[in-house]
Amino acid sequence: MTNKEFIEKLTAPFKPEEILWRVGKKNKDKTKGLAFAYLDGRAVQKRLDAVVGPDKWMVSYTPIDLGTITVSKYNGETQESIKGFIATLQIELPEGGHITKQDGGSVSDFEPFKGGISDAFKRAAVACGIGRYLYDLPQTWVPIDQWGNITQIPRLPDWAMPKGSNQAEPPAQEPVSAPSEYPREYDDPFAGDYPEPMESTMSEPAMSAEVTFPSGKYKGQPVSKVNDFGYLRWVVSGSQFRQDIKNAAQGVLDTVSA
Repeated sequence: MTNKEFIEKLTAPFKPEEILWRVGKKNKDKTKGLAFAYLDGRAVQKRLDAVVGPDKWMVSYTPIDLGTITVSKYNGETQESIKGFIATLQIELPEGGHITKQDGGSVSDFEPFKGGISDAFKRAAVACGIGRYLYDLPQTWVPIDQWGNITQIPRLPDWAMPKGSNQAEPPAQEPVSAPSEYPREYDDPFAGDYPEPMESTMSEPAMSAEVTFPSGKYKGQPVSKVNDFGYLRWVVSGSQFRQDIKNAAQGVLDTVSA
């Protein structure tokens, strides 16, 4: 295989079932949202194993810490630490030599270590051309349900399909939506792994004066006492918490906007 053929295989479009979707910006009445395609780290690893070979690519990580900066948000200024990882991805070429690319990702609020290295890895991969075409997909408005989940996955354009593939119907997928406190991820297929669903239970909550979070960053705290409004919006629209917790979070948001 020549290097040119190798690069073509490495950067070829992914199968529709390997692509995941999430919601970005929503319309005013929250019945439609912009759909953005993204890949998870496992899809990128499978592509590298299949095209390059499991023993012919490697990735290493360097932690970074740029200190603390002041960030302006909707509820005022806050201090944030800038930490993350630089990923170095090295790929062996069939005709000799290597491709070596670097890129970085910041730690995330959800599983900071895992999110940071996954973000850096996928960014280094896109620097090598893997999945870069996802940035060129047309913006598509799709219908969403009351919780902000996609109800109809977009159809991919022909140029974004693998050679010889047919797309009679969009692939089935468990709908997901992006939390409103992470706007940078809306249009970026490689901005870290999408936050995994919070712990969910189908049992009815015990009778108490306050509804509390059973898991997550505010585990054990009453919903009514949490003033992290971006997090509460995510609880309402994108999480898998019990309905009573979502209702309590919506109640807090309604009080603020009243």
